[in-house]
Formats: sequence, C-alpha cells, structure tokens
Amino acid sequence: MFHDILFLLAGLVLLVFGANYVTDGAVAVAKRFKVSNLIIGLTVVALGSTLPDMVVCVESAFENKPAMAIGEVIGSNTFDLLLVIGIMCIVRPMKVSGVMLYQDLPIMLIASVALWVAGDSVLFDGMDHNIVNRSAGIMLIVVFIFYIWFMILSSKKEKTLPDPDLADTPSTSHENQNNHAGIVSSHTVKGELSVLKMEVSELRKKQWFSWLMIVAGLAALVVGGNWVVDGASGLALKVGMSQGMVALTVVAIGNALPDLVTSVTATVKGASGIALGNIVGSCVINALLSVGLSALVIPLKADSIGFVDFITLVGASALLWLVPLISKNKSIGRGFGVILTLLYIGYMVFTVIRG
Repeated sequence: MFHDILFLLAGLVLLVFGANYVTDGAVAVAKRFKVSNLIIGLTVVALGSTLPDMVVCVESAFENKPAMAIGEVIGSNTFDLLLVIGIMCIVRPMKVSGVMLYQDLPIMLIASVALWVAGDSVLFDGMDHNIVNRSAGIMLIVVFIFYIWFMILSSKKEKTLPDPDLADTPSTSHENQNNHAGIVSSHTVKGELSVLKMEVSELRKKQWFSWLMIVAGLAALVVGGNWVVDGASGLALKVGMSQGMVALTVVAIGNALPDLVTSVTATVKGASGIALGNIVGSCVINALLSVGLSALVIPLKADSIGFVDFITLVGASALLWLVPLISKNKSIGRGFGVILTLLYIGYMVFTVIRG
C-alpha cells in the first residue's frame, strides 16, 4: 500500500508542475506569434488549469479504467463548487457580478446537466449500468466548442458594456473590479499575469527554452498521470474500494487542492471574483472536454458512479446560481459558505460509507 500511496502523491506533484510548465511554455510561444492576452487566457491558461484532471481522465481511459475517469471529474468539480467556494465565502462574503450571475453560472449549470444526461444512462436511457458512450462524448465536445466560441464573442461585449452592478458607481477600486470578474475576465487576467511572468525572465524569452518547457511539462504530465492512475488503482484494491470511489475522493481532492490554496489566497487578497471565475471556467472545461475526450478513447462504463454523484454536482451548480440570484444584494454570505462546506462533508461521508 505504501508504494501505491507514494506513486499517487508523486504523480499528483508531477501533474501540477507539468501543467505549469506546459502553460508557461505555451504562453511564451503564443505571445511570440502575437496572440492576444484575451485568447491566451481563454485557451492556453484556461485549458492549462484543467490539464491535471484532463490527463488523469484520458490516461484512465487508455488504461481501461473508465470509472476512474468520470469519477475524477465529478469528484474534482464537486470539491471545487462545494468546499473551495464554501471556504472562500466563509473567509469573505462574495458579491457576484452580473456577468457571472446571468452568463457564467448558468453555463456551468448547463455543463453539469449535460454531464449528468451523458453519464446517467440508468435514469435517462433505462440501461442497467451507467456509461458515457462515444456519441455522448462527441456531444460534450461539441458543447465545449460552442462554449469557447461564446466566451470569445462575449469577451468583446464585456469590453464595451459596463457591468450593471457597477453602473451607478463613478469609480471602482481594484478590489471591486476583482470581485466583479467573470470567466472571461478571470482567464484574461491570468493570461496577462502569465505573459508578464514570461516577460520578466530573459531566459524564457528564448524560443528553445519555451519549447523545452512544453516538452518537459508534457513528459511530466504523462508520467504523473500514469503514476496517479496506477497508484489509485492499487490503493483501491488494497482498501477494498472501487476505482470510481477512489477517483471521487483521493484523486479528485489531490488534483483540486491547488485550487483550494490559490482560491482562498486570492479571496484573502480581495480577488475573489477572479478565483470564482477560474473555478467556474475549470468546472465547465472538466465536465465537457475532459469527459468528452476520454469517452472518445473508450466508452466510460461507470457502475460505481451513480445518481447521487451526478445530482450532487448538478445541485451544487444550481445552488451557486440560485442563491445569489434571489438574494437582495446578489451575494453569497458566510452562512451559505458554511452550508456548502457541510454539504461536501456529508457527501464525502456518504461516499466513504458506500465504498
């Protein structure tokens, strides 16, 4: 068991470092080809933040462990939406922008429902087991393509139309701007920060070094993904849990822990809007692209992933949209943050008991 845990932890570390190297190298290359910060944020940075989850999903599919693929996505998204956002709100109540409330959160709910419809074939197709087949995978990828297209179009509107929540204020502080970010602005800001980081280092301006970072990052992702899948599979056999359950808990939490640290840090610094935009965008990409690509490799049969797992994810997405929507000041308070955190603890207890 010790070797399985060691492989799992080492693999998670490699995934984080590999994703960072690939993202940094790709940002440098994209900047050299005069790609705008907006497109870098919506593509390179947005995809780079979900690379660990995506690699584990696809690697699980290649190794014929489909339950681990879909379990990792559901577990990681549930961790982000319930625990990470819950703790963020406990640290500092969060005002939700008009863009986030009327565009981004509904998109995330649609993505979660699409994953539920694609995966819960027992409920929707009357089958005796849950499976995401290739046609459902293609459907998820098509929805993802439309999502990226819509984000690029909406980014142009964000530049010309003021946020309705800010229209009455003559001036807006940096903190307020951060708190009114959406998916587009969040990824754009992260793209600009990545570009700035590239420009600070003289060495990273060298084209050969950028490509070296991409290659080294990809190698780390491949090896790390392999180790995570092998370690998690071995651990599942040792403790008597299914691969899907290990993916929902150990693997998903391990991959999402960096989100918890960076999001809470951003919240403490008054940039909760950027953190929320990043989480929502990552959850959308995970649900659509990670599962879609994995299903193209092999149909994702997931007997250990059931109705409770899907409805928890969809319910979390719906709550995060409806609560600020019906509140007077369009915000998420500490009380709701406590509720989200308790919901995640309850879900984890149920998952462990279920085995």
